[in-house]
Amino acid sequence: MDWQNYKERSQVYGLAICATSAIAGLVFLLGVLRKSYWALAMPVIMGFMGALYVAFWIGRALITTPLEPPAQD
Repeated sequence: MDWQNYKERSQVYGLAICATSAIAGLVFLLGVLRKSYWALAMPVIMGFMGALYVAFWIGRALITTPLEPPAQD
């Protein structure tokens, strides 16, 4: 894979991330202006679920990491 192709693909991904975040921000703002409970609840739920995912991932990594016995001096 050449550098130019990689650069163009990363720019497309960056544009997609920017567009998605802008749309999510607009939907959130519209929900807040409508005084919608879900406009505040959904970001909190998603953040909480993300934190639980990270905690689970760390726990799974600790469980599955093989341990080496201490070196005998």
